[in-house]
Amino acid sequence: MILAVVTDEISSDPITAVELGMEWGIAHFELRSVASGRLPEISSADHGRLRSLAARSDVTLTAMSPGFFKAPLDSPETDRQFRDGLPKALDLAAELSISKMIFFAARKDDMPRSEAVPRVADLLAQCADACQEAGVLLLLENEHICWADNGMNALDILQQTQHPNIALNWDPCNSVWSGGTPFPDEYERIKAHVRHLHVKDTARDGRGEFHGMPIGEGEVPWSEQLRALRRDGYEGPYTVETHYTPKVSGSRRCAENLRRMLFEIA
Repeated sequence: MILAVVTDEISSDPITAVELGMEWGIAHFELRSVASGRLPEISSADHGRLRSLAARSDVTLTAMSPGFFKAPLDSPETDRQFRDGLPKALDLAAELSISKMIFFAARKDDMPRSEAVPRVADLLAQCADACQEAGVLLLLENEHICWADNGMNALDILQQTQHPNIALNWDPCNSVWSGGTPFPDEYERIKAHVRHLHVKDTARDGRGEFHGMPIGEGEVPWSEQLRALRRDGYEGPYTVETHYTPKVSGSRRCAENLRRMLFEIA
């Protein structure tokens, strides 16, 4: 089982993030943001840092998340990301030998779902075409602010794309934030599509507001979810996405908790 971490959950400097991760026994890393911005819109200096990581034989870059399509469907930002951002991201993925890229399903707005979902599916299918040509698998992440907020709504969009080059980046915590029931209800329906996994946890305070928690210490039923993934032959990375501060000690604690849980089901 592959333990991974999103670099900017440790540090905005990817070199530092990898150095710390390696000290914790992690050699697989997902890229999202660096000091100069979110990939692929980064400085030449940060570009060079990422190239140096890609050249290392002891480091594997598992995926990149450029944050595409977290804005409303009809926004200029969504159009810019499709027209300009996607080609740049695919060029960077090729340069860094990254074969997976994470997308979202547009921020929910006042548009009727019956209108939004077919349009999102069409947009993602076009992106999946471009990714397939570049040798990159498109991963749709369920995100609580987007049309694919929980497992079932993500599955609806995946099925409407009808594209062989799109799969699911499953995030049970995001489903909890959306009011969903990620396990076992949603997972049993989406498990055939899971090719990537984000692992974080959350709990509600006395006012009912969610806050980030160490993995395995919150409301997400991670022990059961991890056992099911193991049972069903999931072979992708188990990627720590800390989502609380302090980053370094928080990420280390999350990695330790996750490693312990994975050991228990091995």
